[in-house]
Amino acid sequence: MKKRLIRFVAAAFAGLFLLSGCDVLPKGTDGPRDVPLTIKADFTQKEKAGNWIKYGDCKITTQDGKALVTNRKESNAGVAISCPDYRGNTINATASVSSANDSVRLTLKYDIYGNVSYVTVASGETTEASEASISGNIEIPANAENAIVYIEGSDVRDITVSSFEISVVGDFNNLTGVPVESLADPTKTASLSAAYAEYFKFGVASPASVMTNKNDKFRKLITSQFNSITPENELKPESVLDAAVTLADPAKYNENPAIHFDNAKPILDFCKKNNIPMRGHTLVWYSQTPSWLFYENYDVNGKLASRELMLKRMENYIDSVMNWCEKNYPGVIYAWDVVNEAAADDGGMRDCYWKQTIGDDYVEKAFEFARKHAPKGVKLFYNDYNEYQTSKQEDILKMLKPVAAAGNIDGMGMQSHISAGLNVDNYVAAAKKYADELGVVIHITELDVTAPKSLNAMYDQGVYMKKLFEAIVAADKAGVPIECVTVWGLTDDMSWKSSTKPLLFYGNLSPKPAYEGVMCALNGGEVAKPADYQEPKTDSTPFVEDFEDKKFKGGPRYSSVQKVVEGGYESDYCLMNSEGYAEYDGYSIDVTNYAGKTIKVTFAIKSKAPTCKCTADIDGTWPTIAEVQTGSDEWVLGEGQYTIEAGTPSLTIYFESVDMNPFYLDNVKIEVIG
Repeated sequence: MKKRLIRFVAAAFAGLFLLSGCDVLPKGTDGPRDVPLTIKADFTQKEKAGNWIKYGDCKITTQDGKALVTNRKESNAGVAISCPDYRGNTINATASVSSANDSVRLTLKYDIYGNVSYVTVASGETTEASEASISGNIEIPANAENAIVYIEGSDVRDITVSSFEISVVGDFNNLTGVPVESLADPTKTASLSAAYAEYFKFGVASPASVMTNKNDKFRKLITSQFNSITPENELKPESVLDAAVTLADPAKYNENPAIHFDNAKPILDFCKKNNIPMRGHTLVWYSQTPSWLFYENYDVNGKLASRELMLKRMENYIDSVMNWCEKNYPGVIYAWDVVNEAAADDGGMRDCYWKQTIGDDYVEKAFEFARKHAPKGVKLFYNDYNEYQTSKQEDILKMLKPVAAAGNIDGMGMQSHISAGLNVDNYVAAAKKYADELGVVIHITELDVTAPKSLNAMYDQGVYMKKLFEAIVAADKAGVPIECVTVWGLTDDMSWKSSTKPLLFYGNLSPKPAYEGVMCALNGGEVAKPADYQEPKTDSTPFVEDFEDKKFKGGPRYSSVQKVVEGGYESDYCLMNSEGYAEYDGYSIDVTNYAGKTIKVTFAIKSKAPTCKCTADIDGTWPTIAEVQTGSDEWVLGEGQYTIEAGTPSLTIYFESVDMNPFYLDNVKIEVIG
């Protein structure tokens, strides 16, 4: 998984408010009523009248045409725009913000058959002194209701919003007044957990809204298909720490912050009632942990707490959470993710509040406290993403070997947010290495597989899932102690990566070819080709792009943003790539039509980053096609060759910088040379 954040919010916003000063769909277009194609927040007007609403626990004042978001009690509190009529469309969300938070995000929230889903649209680094433009595109599922996009921060510091708008991308699909799709009967689908009972638990991540939903079909999907549950957000520190109580009397709670389980009780009750064991997720994490926890007197405007104080807070929190759950729901939680995502993407340990206040040994201390206070028989896990990458695996092993030597860890949680380009042999080899070198069991904890951008995306995803689960089962038979496989979400529409269709069930609860592939891995047979299957085609026509028509054929990788700007290499225009979470958020081009061919890629590029690369998007390896030295305002030419394996259902290449600096791209040419 690339960096991501998901938020639990108690309040749900619904409804449509007056929209003034917007571009409107002309009368006569199919659909029951006219719909604005752009919604702009007007901060000279009051809430609702100005096309904006307050989101979460915060205070919003308007001044000089800007919104000042203060008194933010949680990092997800901010300004929102409601866009319920945009369901079934791809939208662009753009905001100009300044903030003392390290970063600010645009997040899409919607209801899906009574459940709540959150999807990150875009993120950007921010400072208090200058404005940052944050922009991204996202697809809203056709069955979504009450959609809103809100601005949130990485911390609870103030946010100033200068502009904020949402617009429809491409042709508008007017679904206003069109009812959502009917749900399938999940009990008619053969059980995954029953099929795999001989090998491992088959689990699912679920929000607590499923348990309180008036529609019981989602609960029936869980009880018929899965025998392990992970709460999506309800046991993360931000949901468990009681901000109101703690901050009202910081002296009383100085060493032991107040906690509550209001958010988690529905899912704990469901597990207890239905005798489904739960994975506790998660105790210590750099994200979704309120920043006030790390400060003296819980005051984010003061000094960071001492190591001694933070060790007391950490131990007391771990003790309180573990034992409240065991006392009130004995035997329900069989495993805890003690520490989540402590390894950095660029090597070493991630810089975070835990590391800043306690030190590099905070992971060891967390496991020490967890072992001391864990109920008997509960297993303790470390959990991370990109855990199958060789370099990151080595960092994780280095970090965990002292923990294992002390006898304080039982398992490795391999998140496994992957694409259909990941080599399955390398993946199971990584699982075996964790088991062998740490002496632990393996849980695949957050599995989802991005559907390939191919002619037969769902079918190709199903074929890959068969291959993946054949490898997992073979590894299990060969002695790799894989005890649980958990998919991260019930349906595509409920996924935090909903646009990539990464799960086993469609939004209406019917099984996908991905589900079929998982079953074929055990039962034999092949994934059925759909009636509209298209034979993959190869094409040797060169790809040429100089941006002189002010358009581009490729698109963003993850949350990067592209736009055509003046100042081309040999002409008027070029492409600028900016924003995103990390250096690998770049400009992506589909080269699937060159399958079985050797291609030559040439381009001109410039950036303040010292190095820029053209990379093949193959999960787990990401081979470099071309690398050039940049670092100035001068254009640099690059070229490289790459052979695309025959039969590849989907492959993209992408351009990236080695840091977060924007880069400028021009004169891109991809041609077949063999």
